[in-house]
Amino acid sequence: MDIFATFATDATAELEGAWFPLSKTAKVLVARTGNENYISTLRRKLEASGIDLTSTSKEDEAAAETVFIDVIASTILLGWQGLDFKGLPMPYSTENARKLLAIKDFRKKIEGFANTFEAFKVKAESALGNV
Repeated sequence: MDIFATFATDATAELEGAWFPLSKTAKVLVARTGNENYISTLRRKLEASGIDLTSTSKEDEAAAETVFIDVIASTILLGWQGLDFKGLPMPYSTENARKLLAIKDFRKKIEGFANTFEAFKVKAESALGNV
């Protein structure tokens, strides 16, 4: 088994994202969780927030959720096409991404895409050394 061919990912794709369909008319551009922008932004925002991540208080949990939504909006959900919100077209912006990511199950869907290893794998030619 060739570990590179099986597990290598494309760092550029992880950062710039891949398109995932939500429906026949809607799709989202999602970067991979753990990319360099995600890690540095998450670290910076958590340090600035002063949140006690070991706390189980409702206040700290709500503050942590707000930080994670902000980080996902700025580093993971990079764009979309064909999305509406409450019956109106929703253009992509980081602010609009925060609004949509506040909806728990939409956020879980985006997180699932961001963790989809296969979408970020090195293309077959690169994996085989043909590039």
